Amino acid sequence: MFVLGLLALSFLVTIHEFGHFIVAKWNKVTVNTFSVGFGKKLFRFKKGETEYCISAIPFGGYVAMAGENPDKLKEGEKPGEHDFMGKSVGARAAIAFAGPFVNIAFAFILLIFLYMVGVQEPDNKSLIIGFVAKNSSAEVAGILPGDTITSINGKETQGWDDFREQIGVSLGANVKLEVHRGGEPLVINVIPQELVIPASDSTSDPIKMGIGDIGIYPRNRVIVRMPPKAGSAAEKAGILRGDTIFEINGEHISRYEDVVRLIDGSKGAEVNVTLMRGGDKVHVKMTPAYSEEFNRYIVGIQMGYVMFSETHLVRRGPIEAFEKTCATSWKMTTSIFRYFKRLFQGHVKVDAFSGPVSIVAVMGNVWMSGFQDFLMLLALISINLGVMNLLPLAITDGGLLMFLAIEKVRGKPLSLKTQSIIQNVAAAFFISFFVFITILDFGKLSLFLK
Repeated sequence: MFVLGLLALSFLVTIHEFGHFIVAKWNKVTVNTFSVGFGKKLFRFKKGETEYCISAIPFGGYVAMAGENPDKLKEGEKPGEHDFMGKSVGARAAIAFAGPFVNIAFAFILLIFLYMVGVQEPDNKSLIIGFVAKNSSAEVAGILPGDTITSINGKETQGWDDFREQIGVSLGANVKLEVHRGGEPLVINVIPQELVIPASDSTSDPIKMGIGDIGIYPRNRVIVRMPPKAGSAAEKAGILRGDTIFEINGEHISRYEDVVRLIDGSKGAEVNVTLMRGGDKVHVKMTPAYSEEFNRYIVGIQMGYVMFSETHLVRRGPIEAFEKTCATSWKMTTSIFRYFKRLFQGHVKVDAFSGPVSIVAVMGNVWMSGFQDFLMLLALISINLGVMNLLPLAITDGGLLMFLAIEKVRGKPLSLKTQSIIQNVAAAFFISFFVFITILDFGKLSLFLK
């Protein structure tokens, strides 16, 4: 899982660096090294003045250009004709802009391809609720299983993913839902509470996700993905691959987290399980056993989700695919700004943000669950990588573009001392932020290791 995610993220960073590389070559800047990966060089060859290599740490790559660090110039020394600093402001800006541009262009082309090949889209935009969690905001507000949500805050629903995003960025805010029940429209106000994932064992703390949740889920089934482990309680009880876990001790099952919670919560006592098998209900009893490996009680099954079919395949012609891609790209591009806005408004917590560890884990998980979903996620991350690098944040490509804009207006660059101070302060901030986000990421790892 992590290897797949790491390869995918590395690919996005590598094509980003390739953008810098190709435009630097176009502007006749000497490129000393183009590396896929970091650290020790495992494989290398030289063509012209450039050394091409594959390095040991497969996390992106880098382009080393001659004369890109003005600090290395001796006092009074001018950059060479083929040095990065020896090129015009426009040429340097083009080289800086090329990396983010390639990420955004790649995502755009990928989306057009996906929309032409065909993607699964909702049969209708309304949301049919399959399960309402106990003591959740939705239950308190009076929402029931089987209700159909047709609008959120006066806007027509656009499928479950869009709904989750809107609820996620509305932590603590009042959200107005239009719900249809038995053909009758109702207006229900609900206040999302922070999404908290229960711990997988009794010794761990719940994981706070920093986003809003109201405790409703689409219609789905929790199934047994693989044959039970040999000698396990599930095998002894006769559970088969493909069985749907319907109830445990009388509690309806809609999420695999519920199974983990109820099995571990039994503390080894016998549990009554109701299965759905070929349209029939099957009742079995199992006695969970404690696992030292997982540090909790288990019955020896692997679980997965099967969604009720509420989607259909939509293929588009080139023009329609282009229009849809423009709309999707704009939504993806602005998503990071929506989250930051909601963060400052207090409707999202900093826990909601993810760093490389979580991104790699999510990409690996999605890749294994469905290649088309993975490609959509790849496009989303590629666009966000491009946009984030265009922000004027000192140590990003956007920061370099900002310095170049100042140089163009002033007719000369900022002093090396001033640039150094700005970059050192920015680097200190981002390193601290990176460490903080990484700590949060490791706290979420159990979500991907169940």
